[in-house]
Amino acid sequence: MVLFLLVVIQSAWAQTTDSVFIKNLADEILLHARAYEQLTYLTKQIGPRLAGSAGMVKAEQWGLKEMQKAGADKAWGQECLVPHWVRGGVDKATAFFASNDKKGIPLDVVALGNSIGTGSTPLRAEVVEVKSFEDLEIKKERVKGKIVFYNYPFNPTYVRTFQAYGDANKYRGQGPSQAAKYGAVGTIVRSMSHGTNNHPHTGATRYDSLYNKIPAVAIGLEDADQLSRWLTKESVQVQIKTNGHFLPDTIGHNVIGELTGTEFPDEIITVGGHLDSWDNCEGAHDDGAGCVQTLEILRAFKAIGYRPRHTIRFVLFANEENGLRGGSKYAEEAKQKNE
Repeated sequence: MVLFLLVVIQSAWAQTTDSVFIKNLADEILLHARAYEQLTYLTKQIGPRLAGSAGMVKAEQWGLKEMQKAGADKAWGQECLVPHWVRGGVDKATAFFASNDKKGIPLDVVALGNSIGTGSTPLRAEVVEVKSFEDLEIKKERVKGKIVFYNYPFNPTYVRTFQAYGDANKYRGQGPSQAAKYGAVGTIVRSMSHGTNNHPHTGATRYDSLYNKIPAVAIGLEDADQLSRWLTKESVQVQIKTNGHFLPDTIGHNVIGELTGTEFPDEIITVGGHLDSWDNCEGAHDDGAGCVQTLEILRAFKAIGYRPRHTIRFVLFANEENGLRGGSKYAEEAKQKNE
């Protein structure tokens, strides 16, 4: 009975202690949060910040200062080699019809990250629509010298939209090389989005070294639907002009801050977000929000005087969008140091 009472008392005390801590932390954030202020600066003053760009250098410098300002016991930049892809200009596409070869209709497109450009001469070819990789396999004899149009919408039965995004993402990541495997000269991919907007959504593609690298663009949802309707009526050619290319790899940094543990300093808990964004957007949601939330937890812990038993490391990762080099470097060094 005595042992039972001691267990109950200890459990109640722990719950009370945790509740007080959580309340103090929540109050601090609700009353003094800097996350929105930081996100505004990151997105509006720094803006786009793809790996290798001047914007990413500014973001790294800003992140290090914010780590120090938030009260990190120590803060530093962890070097990593990152790719440097540039868009190189405005991406354009125009549809032409068998019934009127001279009058084209512009399409809203954006080149996929890591994709090659068309060169000085635009690419123009007939379009073959496919609904899936299985459909591509069925139509493989038709795609040589053509532009493959992957028209795969989000699955509406996936209530969690990120599940639908992940399902459709394979056509952006693997689609160009799968089309090139059968002789395609270009690809158009339905944007990884839902609804009826016509804002093309970029993202990384990954070329398979076994096949030719071919230009690849994402198309807005409304234009994707329109292109599909046109193709049911007549042959359609699309002219694409893109300028994407790689510059030599350059040095980037994971920005790291740390609260050193009082009892287990060598046992590390990591929290973070990725600091880079695509070149054509501010990256507020992906992943500016994750970065400022990371900074806010650090600031709030320090503000309420919390000292963790284990070391907590706060990381703003480099190069998630088109290479994962930052996360890979962090994991590599953590493994080497047995962290």
